[in-house]
Amino acid sequence: MRARRAKTAAQAPSGAAAEALGPYARTRLTVRALGLELPLDVPADVFATRAIDDGTLLLLRNLPQRAPGSLLDLGCGYGALGLPLAAAHPGTRALLVDRDLLAVRAAAHNARSLGLGNVEAQPGLGYRGVERARFDLIVCNVPARIGPRGVAYLLDAGRPLLTPGGELRAVVIRDLREQVEAADVPGLRLMAEGRNHLVYSAPPGPSRFGADDDSVYARDETCVEAAPGRTLTLSRPHDASEDPAHASALSALLDALPRKAPQRVLCFRCGYGALPLAARIRWPDAHVVAQDRDLLDTAFLRRNAERLGLAGERLRIAETLFPSEALPEGGAALVLGETSAPAGEPVFARELLEARAALAPGGEALVLASEKQAREWLPSAGPSGAAVLLRRRGACVLRITRPMGA
Repeated sequence: MRARRAKTAAQAPSGAAAEALGPYARTRLTVRALGLELPLDVPADVFATRAIDDGTLLLLRNLPQRAPGSLLDLGCGYGALGLPLAAAHPGTRALLVDRDLLAVRAAAHNARSLGLGNVEAQPGLGYRGVERARFDLIVCNVPARIGPRGVAYLLDAGRPLLTPGGELRAVVIRDLREQVEAADVPGLRLMAEGRNHLVYSAPPGPSRFGADDDSVYARDETCVEAAPGRTLTLSRPHDASEDPAHASALSALLDALPRKAPQRVLCFRCGYGALPLAARIRWPDAHVVAQDRDLLDTAFLRRNAERLGLAGERLRIAETLFPSEALPEGGAALVLGETSAPAGEPVFARELLEARAALAPGGEALVLASEKQAREWLPSAGPSGAAVLLRRRGACVLRITRPMGA
């Protein structure tokens, strides 16, 4: 199964993209691969938003000759790898899986737009949830920052899911070559080399990893001063989407927390747990809802909550794309959250509006943003009523209130 080098051309997203992806809809790439031309709507804040990744293109040019009856695209993104395969082979049952709910929604939307009835897109972390299925072909574009054990897991833990004669093919950046070879995956072979990427093949066989082993993603531990005299030690995953200044910015938000105990707290973009677990520490009787779209983050939030004795009925974890999809009935007295610069200005405005809508009468929202976001985006963010509460080292805490009776 070979193809000439695919080409992409950026266009405006389709009209249906805005309905499916909301403010995340960014652009459209027409992918020419495997003899087909496939327009894909591409959301903001996911991998390869401006062009199809060269590693994906290399893998598309170096696939087994035999058409697979069943296919798993692990870490599918918006479908740049799995959808051309499904379109080229209508008889193939294709399952596309990603840990990012935005990517899953984009892949499902693109499959519908292309009329691919042989495709299913579902959320999942690694091979969890698909360990009982069997596939003729597993393809994966291995994340560059997933860590050595994560690399080994992605290459090895899929082998028990292969049918006899099946194959796992994965592409990695060249910088991961030593990690791949150190993974010691039985039968692993180098199949192709590109300028910056390598394609490997692995045969069926047993694995030393369990499909649901979250520990393979563990990176290190970080400390957060959740309350005066109480420091939380949190396990942090590889590939966590935070910049080096995040700890300082987070401390600004924690310093701005109200002293009065709220009854309900909604934490959006909760990551691996700093904000919701700090809320559980400060206000033990409060009901906390923690929302995030990344299943890797929520998996580590669960690990941290259980290890610290903070899990239970007063902590609910909501895996949703938007904060409004996790909205507690009756609203929240306090909404806490963090914005994402890569998501863009429309998402920034949407999340501020959702933070305000999530408030119960008399409640307030405290949202962490960068000074650049506050300076450039806040003036046109719509009727959220957000104002800068404090600034610290390039970070801003925005405050939104809802008066009683409003």
